[in-house]
Amino acid sequence: MTITRTLGQGAAVGLLVGLLAGTQPTSAQETDASLSVPIQIEAGPLSAALRELAAQAGTPVLFSEQLTAGYRADTLTGTLRPEDALAQLLSHTELEAMSGPGGVFVIRRKKGEEKPTRIPEAAPAREPSSPDSEAGAAAPETEMADRLIADTILVTGTSLRGLAPETSPLQVYDHDDILGSGVTTIDQFIRALPQNFGGGSTEFTSVGLPNDANSRANNTYGASANLRGLGSRGTLVLLNGSRLAPTSEIGDFVDLSLIPVSALDRVEVLTDGASSIYGGDAVAGVINFILRDDFEGAETALRYGQVTSGEMQEIRASQTLGRNWSGGNLLATYEYFDRGNLTLADRPEIGLFDGASEAFDLPDPALFDLLPEQRRDSLVLAGRQEVTPQLSLDSMLLYSDRSTHRSQFGRNGTVENSDSGSQSLTFALGGDHDLPGGWLASLEASYSQVRNEERRREVSRVDDLPFSDSRIETDSDVWAVDARISGDLLRVPAGPLKAALGGQIRQESFANEILGDRISAEGERDVAALFGEVQIPLIGEGNAQPGLQRLELNLSGRLDDYSDFGSSANPKFGLLWSPVGGLNLRGSYSTSFAPPALGRTFSVSRTGQILPYQFILDLFGLDAPDPGLADLDYMQVLGTAGDLEPETSRTFTAGFDTDIRRGPHAWRASLSWYDIEFEDRLGTTPVPDGLLDFHAPNIAWEDPSAFPEGSVIFYPSQDEIDALVATFQRPIGVLLDASLDRVGIINNVNVVRNLARTETQGIDLQLDYETQTEWGDFSAGLNLNHILDFTQQASSSTPAVPAIDTYLNPVDLKVRGRLGWSRDGLSANLFLNHSDAYQTDGTDAAVPIDAWTTADLSLSKGVSFGEAAWLRAAQISLSVTNLFDEAPPKTPSDGVYSLAGYDPTNASPLNRFVAIEIRSSF
Repeated sequence: MTITRTLGQGAAVGLLVGLLAGTQPTSAQETDASLSVPIQIEAGPLSAALRELAAQAGTPVLFSEQLTAGYRADTLTGTLRPEDALAQLLSHTELEAMSGPGGVFVIRRKKGEEKPTRIPEAAPAREPSSPDSEAGAAAPETEMADRLIADTILVTGTSLRGLAPETSPLQVYDHDDILGSGVTTIDQFIRALPQNFGGGSTEFTSVGLPNDANSRANNTYGASANLRGLGSRGTLVLLNGSRLAPTSEIGDFVDLSLIPVSALDRVEVLTDGASSIYGGDAVAGVINFILRDDFEGAETALRYGQVTSGEMQEIRASQTLGRNWSGGNLLATYEYFDRGNLTLADRPEIGLFDGASEAFDLPDPALFDLLPEQRRDSLVLAGRQEVTPQLSLDSMLLYSDRSTHRSQFGRNGTVENSDSGSQSLTFALGGDHDLPGGWLASLEASYSQVRNEERRREVSRVDDLPFSDSRIETDSDVWAVDARISGDLLRVPAGPLKAALGGQIRQESFANEILGDRISAEGERDVAALFGEVQIPLIGEGNAQPGLQRLELNLSGRLDDYSDFGSSANPKFGLLWSPVGGLNLRGSYSTSFAPPALGRTFSVSRTGQILPYQFILDLFGLDAPDPGLADLDYMQVLGTAGDLEPETSRTFTAGFDTDIRRGPHAWRASLSWYDIEFEDRLGTTPVPDGLLDFHAPNIAWEDPSAFPEGSVIFYPSQDEIDALVATFQRPIGVLLDASLDRVGIINNVNVVRNLARTETQGIDLQLDYETQTEWGDFSAGLNLNHILDFTQQASSSTPAVPAIDTYLNPVDLKVRGRLGWSRDGLSANLFLNHSDAYQTDGTDAAVPIDAWTTADLSLSKGVSFGEAAWLRAAQISLSVTNLFDEAPPKTPSDGVYSLAGYDPTNASPLNRFVAIEIRSSF
């Protein structure tokens, strides 16, 4: 029913004990404000039916596997309120459903009922047999409360089980939200979020972006998350709460394209700093991918899609098997994904390398891939088993093998072919143990690795002879052990004071071997951490008063000790005030400390390239700052500076969440303001007015104070040139008859270094509406990000440079809206996406770049093809991305970075893409 949900309405686990003791069973009279939803549940185990109801109704249902074991549910179909559906599912049991805060339902045994002996799930009978003398004792309410606490999930952004971080903005997208959006891969889904910037490491660029050196290390064309546009290192990506090994030539981002869509239960996106919980790489936020772990039965899915203009096609096929039993479950998912390439010949309207055709001698555009070929196989295994009433174990395994092939033409009369492969393995084993007093102890060990290999071959277009051949191999490993205890410290008039305390031991290792140049580097980092969190209710149910229904303080902190960068302590403070029911006002403050990625710390990428300066001037239509430079050569230095420092930051957020229900109508609204300031953030030196690095010499000649000293060197001596080349770790590139003997300019602005300051402020707005009518259920949603300011400052002596609304930088406004309708098993969703207009740069000669507005359509219908089990509950879906075939806005192209005539960070060359999917559960 909903495309986004804020977990601000989720019930705290600490309130469950009170619910169990004092909340009454639900009734129609008490819940007139509830909304009816279409329900279709097949007969089967009661536990599976309850989970399916929770998924279809979008309503949390908490219960114990031990409590529901042995019960079965009848087929349930119709448009029902969640409480009425629960009543029917529980009608043949001694169980009842209680409604609690935030729309949560808790399943418990009816008071006065004895605990029966269970009937095996395979038995057809619905009524339990008479209790024996031992099993017939009444189940203590405290035991039920303990089981519910143990079964409650750990929400992203907190160490307290079952508590959503209500002082921080959290977006939750479930399995149906992801599939209903029409995307094929999870990186496409994250890219569509307005809070995520499409820059950084993506499959759209082959040699990186001129203003993002990290993206040039993406040797396997993986896809990174990039919340707030602060780089992939600022967003922590988790799988079931566990860290994943980073990828690329420097190990700086988690590759989202290795995560299979079919295996996901939901995605939780925390758009607030969370370093006090997870560590320094959670500055801009956290994205936690949660695997399906409670699926019952089998699900087969096949999806085929194709662009309507061009030859690119793709296939996604998956098989999921799940089984639940008393005290445990097991799930297995295999997903296959295969996609062809999209070439420049498929998109002639984009164009390539304007004004540079003669210099690059462009061949057939079919030799240039806008999107590479890609193939992936993924396997997921997840299971949970209750060993004793107090102890449960769970495990998770993800394996992915992805290969890509890309063709493009280079600057030396060659065609460059790149073949790459990534193999990832992630495994986690954990356990939860109930402690006296309702506390819970958790222990998890996890291991993750990524193995990458890329081979690049350049072949002459003239005689088809090899020009160059190189291979890069990278190994990345992360293992960690996490321990945590959580529970209630004491009860105050406002409610329970909840706390969590934990520790982590982590080891990271990274190795990079460039075989063509016979260069290799490797490094290792050990991390030990202690962290704690406390939720302090100041005003609550026991002492509420008009205008002050709730007042809560959340405090958390983490102490990290790094083997190579010392220790750092980082706190977070959160405050929640609810003046009236349904309205929460919130704010938070946090800090972070993040060492450079291991691949940066042990970098072997420092090098340079030399070109005739006149070629650069002609390519970008520039005049030499001094006539004597036009006949000399130009050296561009690339790579990483030495003696890097850790990045530090502080983050403020403030906002409100509200939930209003009136009869058949429901409104939800969430507004968040954020202010993030980085110091020593790693990056390349920003060029004023959003210009590319090739403009730096002209700017530095006119205003030497625009850059830190040494950024641009004019007329260097031969000794200066020789000393610089001696620091290179890889052979220098000499292009187009250039020579070290004629270097007139050395440009260092592309060297990755610690910048003085990066600041960004902005607003997020989310609106959701739902209603039921005789014509069906209608819904609407809006997700908006408006960046108010984004600046970078290279040093304390240089001016701040805007990094917004220019080519290859974030735009100030991104919106994704949704209109939905469903009735009798048929559903339709229309999405509208808008990116604001901007300019190529900040100068008077800037070229305007149009806004880009597209529409996506998704249709789904439940069908039955026959009496066979695997055909009775099928679903057919049709999705059309970019419904009206809107081409990306035209931009100047960049031959040096092989960027075609569009902005890959803010648009896509895919155009209209149509896909059909058949999904059957049995």
